[in-house]
Formats: sequence, C-alpha cells, structure tokens
Amino acid sequence: MNGRAVYAHAVRRMTDSALEVLKSTGWSPDDVEAFVSHQANQRIIDAVGDRLGVPPSRRHGNLRELGNTAAASIPLALADTALRRRVEPGARTLITGFGGGLAWGAHTLSFPEARPHSYAPHTWHEHDHDKELG
Repeated sequence: MNGRAVYAHAVRRMTDSALEVLKSTGWSPDDVEAFVSHQANQRIIDAVGDRLGVPPSRRHGNLRELGNTAAASIPLALADTALRRRVEPGARTLITGFGGGLAWGAHTLSFPEARPHSYAPHTWHEHDHDKELG
C-alpha cells in the first residue's frame, strides 16, 4: 500500500469526475449548494472540496461521528444531513467517491427531503408468539 500515491490518486480522480459530472449537468462548482463525499479520510474530502472551490459550509458528512463506513458512507451522510435539516430539499448536490479497486465516480442530484419514520419499540409478550403460530 502506497498511501501517498493512493491519496493523490483519490483527490485527482474525485476532483476530475466531479468536474466532469458538473459540466454534463450544466452546473459550475459555484452552483453546488451541498457537497457530500465518500468519507475515507477528512484530508481527501477537504482537498477535493478546496480544488472544486466548494466552501466548507457547503460540505456535509459525518466522518467524525461514524468514521469510514465504506460503501455506505455517502448514503449515511446524505441521510444524516437530511435528518438534521442542514440542506434544503431540492438543493443542487454533488456527490463523489473513491473506493476499493481504485474505483471512483461522481453524480449530481437534487437534495432529498427528509422523511423520518417513527419507530415504536415493541415489547414481546407470550401471546404475540401464539398469534404468530396461528
């Protein structure tokens, strides 16, 4: 493992793919209202955000709270950001990632609306088991 080379490759590829998808969407980096990245490393996220010109106030994630959650990092960061209402629904959003096998990609989307589900814990009772058995 060559950490410096992987870091440089990740920053370059994530930045390039983000710029490419922004161009194909017809957005400039200034149009990005929310930036969510794969959360392997805060230095990578900051370097990509800086190279794109996305200010820190528009970068969203939960790396400090959850760490690197691998392939789930972007969906978890989107969900967390939505539930905390840090971004308005419909905001122009850029996501980008880099992962195993030195794969990378980027996508644009309208920020989703948070739809929290209520959860009522169920206390197990013996008669519940009887109902399930018929």
